[in-house]
Amino acid sequence: MKRLILIRHAKSSWEYNVNDIERPLSKRGIDDANLMTKIFKDLSINVQYIYSSNSKRTLQTSEIFIRNLKLHKIPFSKSNQLYDFSGLKVESFIKKLDSNLNSVMIFSHNNSCSNLLEKFTGNYKHVPTCGILIFDFDVYLWSEIYKGKCNSYFPKQFK
Repeated sequence: MKRLILIRHAKSSWEYNVNDIERPLSKRGIDDANLMTKIFKDLSINVQYIYSSNSKRTLQTSEIFIRNLKLHKIPFSKSNQLYDFSGLKVESFIKKLDSNLNSVMIFSHNNSCSNLLEKFTGNYKHVPTCGILIFDFDVYLWSEIYKGKCNSYFPKQFK
């Protein structure tokens, strides 16, 4: 069994004149990330490795999750392959994960999250900022993931 926790970065700020990759979180984004860490904590899910897109907003979102969930001892890597808006690079990244890992958390972007939700479940749903998707795949190798079950958690559900 493989578990993928796919999290869309929290709401970014458009106040700054910076390149897309350098956009930081907004106050709402920070608040939503703090809220969603409480929701995730209640799920009591073991995470073996954390990956994040190299964009500022995904890194800031991952930092909030790591801090609030006390995941500092969990291995962490950032990857420009997760700075993807179609889902194709993210899917390729996932399928190359070390199969000794059974539960990974990935911070990425939309439309990657929405497109992967549709690809892996057959159901399309827009994944809002700071939305959490938890996929379970009944396979032994990440390269074998195809269809899975998914539970979704979105900030609006908890406000």
